[in-house]
Amino acid sequence: MLSLIAALIVQSAGPAVVPQGDRLVEARKCYVLSMTRAGATTSIGVTWQTVARDRIGDRPVLRVTVHQSVNGGAFDMRDDFVLDAASLRPLSLTNLRQGEVHVRLNYASDRITGERLDNGVAALIDVPLAGPVWEGNLFGLTFAALPLSEGAAFTVPYWQYDKGFGTFSVRVAGSEVVTTPEGPVDAWTVEAGPDERRGLTYLISKSDHREMGYRAAQGSQSLGGDCSALEARP
Repeated sequence: MLSLIAALIVQSAGPAVVPQGDRLVEARKCYVLSMTRAGATTSIGVTWQTVARDRIGDRPVLRVTVHQSVNGGAFDMRDDFVLDAASLRPLSLTNLRQGEVHVRLNYASDRITGERLDNGVAALIDVPLAGPVWEGNLFGLTFAALPLSEGAAFTVPYWQYDKGFGTFSVRVAGSEVVTTPEGPVDAWTVEAGPDERRGLTYLISKSDHREMGYRAAQGSQSLGGDCSALEARP
């Protein structure tokens, strides 16, 4: 509970904003994952990401899938999120490792419930909430849904099944042109991360808030690659 209170205190230091789902566009994109060591960058895998609008009863939602495959599938992780379409607050998450369920979560206004499975052993999750949190496994789209502008800075409280409560720290550092197969795209450069160190730089399209990729000291993710094997999976 103290960590959540601390997160909300940090949030009050910047603008009180909520990610806005209508800033995001439906998309199905493949990204190349690269690793940098000793100044050399090599491709190690791909990320398949989809964003789709749907409804659950009368409630508009966003369904987001982020599926990473590294070293030919030696590491395979998939997150399936259901998010409130207006605020991007999470409603559920299913995390799979090597095709097997690792974590199932359901988010209510006052608590997070679910289970975590390790080596076939299930541990129940039941975490009370004192206020709104966002999903700690969803980085780029959460940042893209903020009201980005030159010099803007934000904090967003989250909960993540391994780390618990925390605060995303986000700052718009500038802009640059990203080369894509469809042509050049004007993008914000957004320094962000799960803490104040902001170890990642995301590239977010200025025109439609598309996530163009990110870079960090240890590697990067950029549009491209062959995700056909991941795309074919249900």
